[in-house]
Amino acid sequence: MKKINPFVIGKYVGPEYFCDRKDETQSIVNAIENQRNLTLISHRRLGKTGLILHIFNHFFRQGDLVLFYLDLMHTNDLNSFVRSLAKAIIGKFDKRTTQVLKSFGKLVRSLRPSITIDPATGKPCIEVFLQDNTNPETSLDEIFNYLKHQKKHVVIALDEFQQITHYPEKNVEALLRGHIQQINNTNFIFSGSHKHMLTSIFGDYSRPFYQSTEFLELGKIDRETYKVFITEKFEQGKFNIDPVAVELILEFTNDYTYYVQFLCNKLYGQNIKNITNELITETFSAILKEQEVVYYNYRNLLTEHQFNLLTAIAKEEKVNMPTSKAFIKKYNLGAVSSINTAMKALLTKEMIYKEKKYYRVYDVFFSKWLKCYS
Repeated sequence: MKKINPFVIGKYVGPEYFCDRKDETQSIVNAIENQRNLTLISHRRLGKTGLILHIFNHFFRQGDLVLFYLDLMHTNDLNSFVRSLAKAIIGKFDKRTTQVLKSFGKLVRSLRPSITIDPATGKPCIEVFLQDNTNPETSLDEIFNYLKHQKKHVVIALDEFQQITHYPEKNVEALLRGHIQQINNTNFIFSGSHKHMLTSIFGDYSRPFYQSTEFLELGKIDRETYKVFITEKFEQGKFNIDPVAVELILEFTNDYTYYVQFLCNKLYGQNIKNITNELITETFSAILKEQEVVYYNYRNLLTEHQFNLLTAIAKEEKVNMPTSKAFIKKYNLGAVSSINTAMKALLTKEMIYKEKKYYRVYDVFFSKWLKCYS
């Protein structure tokens, strides 16, 4: 069997391919073991989901918890939330399919689970449908009642939790908070990539979830730790790579987990055993070229003012005062009012973000492309 590329992208395959996060892992494990709810916040591409699945793997091997992971990004209302939650939990408490449908159907009468065949894999899977004329609030109540009847400790991770603020229903936060307060055998990990939205949900005195969880903010992996991990994985594959080359990889990727993994995956996949600075530069340039069709599309989606401001921020790498005279003059950005309008649009579109007092382009590779080719 072909040896796996150790620089895994977009999934979790085991602790041997997972870099560090020891302190964060211990914090979350401690919260789960002591039945505290936790809110995990990080910028995108820093490995938030991988960390959750890494912790789930830790508890899965112990076998004393029932663990659910649910990504809310593609839910758009309470109905889709309820269906996604139901689909996630069906089958976790019962091994046989017939028993799954029987036990779930006994307590959750407003939802109709059915067995379908996945067209991609040919394997049976469970789909969930809301019964006609059923209020999703009723279904949510039944699902939490179903969870209450389970004898094991349950942990549910709701990723991109801030998505619930976009639902058309206005009472979702209060509804969920009410159910969560009344269930004793289940704890929650709320996670997301929108810091200001999550801190508002859990830190605003006037909102239902106020001070209901502890916070953990995920930063970048320590550079020295990442250098050791990268070096070890390449050396295990019989590659030669020196510390200067590893440093260059981290410089190109700004130490962001996804981009580090992607560049290293590409280098490993070429099977050129001597990894030089020149090879890293060529591979990085090739990645940017491969993405150009996407980047040109971004350009078409932005106004001229927005694209010019985005390019200026990318060229600076980080900007403290985008309305300063020096910055405006250097990049010929026009009136302050136009810059403020463009800034608001770029933040809304998540093309840029603010980290402490600096604005940066969100996509590291796109930022590098703008700096090199615009």
